[in-house]
Amino acid sequence: MSNLPPPQQMNFKANNLPEAWRRWEQSFVNYFMAVSLSKRSKAAQVAVLMHCAGPDAIDIKNTFSFTGEGEDKEDNYKTVLKKFRTFCEGKKNTVFERYKFWERKQQPGESFDAWVIDLKNQATICEFGDQHDNMIRDKIVFGTTDQRVKERLLTKSDLTLQTAEDICRAAEISKQQIKSMASTSQTPEVDIVDKKQS
Repeated sequence: MSNLPPPQQMNFKANNLPEAWRRWEQSFVNYFMAVSLSKRSKAAQVAVLMHCAGPDAIDIKNTFSFTGEGEDKEDNYKTVLKKFRTFCEGKKNTVFERYKFWERKQQPGESFDAWVIDLKNQATICEFGDQHDNMIRDKIVFGTTDQRVKERLLTKSDLTLQTAEDICRAAEISKQQIKSMASTSQTPEVDIVDKKQS
């Protein structure tokens, strides 16, 4: 596991810095666990963090202040991560992030799962609070392009996010199955016609 490659350097110039940091932090935490960095010294943990984050991270970290009390120390990797998170989220415009969430439409040919995963990722930075799941559920209802599915979703007065996902997935799978059945059911007919002609 020690040969596991580290995550790519963090792009602090990303257009969506909060989201870029969220993804990078998840990658680093996974890497941290996979290579058992918890067994290393605190100073080594922070050094690996800074090495993985890249040269821009060093300049940013130099602007952080540490009290030296409790966990607020420069050699505490969790504290350093938290300060980077605060720095990146400080660049966040919650109103604009919510606008992007509500404008996110399922693209032609895009699977439901790909769409809903993107919605969930966007929702995490929208600060919906305890309405988080309800917002995603509502977006699915408003955003689905299949009118029959939309009607079915609207008939559920107690519709939950999980139920909405299940209904949409089932509808997508059944469409694929019907399409597959239609294409395979035509093959024998073509074979029979070909044999008669021959």
